[in-house]
Amino acid sequence: MKITVSGKPQEIAPGTRLIALVNQLEARVKNDPMIVSLIQKTGRSHLLYILNGTVVKAEDHPTIEMQEGDDLRYVHPFFGG
Repeated sequence: MKITVSGKPQEIAPGTRLIALVNQLEARVKNDPMIVSLIQKTGRSHLLYILNGTVVKAEDHPTIEMQEGDDLRYVHPFFGG
């Protein structure tokens, strides 16, 4: 089944849950210095996931089954002034 992840087409198995993709994305950015710092200070990455234009609460990640054509994006936290 085809979906889009961060603007790139991706093939996933039918029945794949959002949490599986979240875990893949978290593993991909785990060495980013800002993510490392956030995890050390707060215990989590603070990445925000957006599915088909709607922000998904972290507690809903395990319950959402991905569908053909879904568009998943994530927002990376940044700080500045």
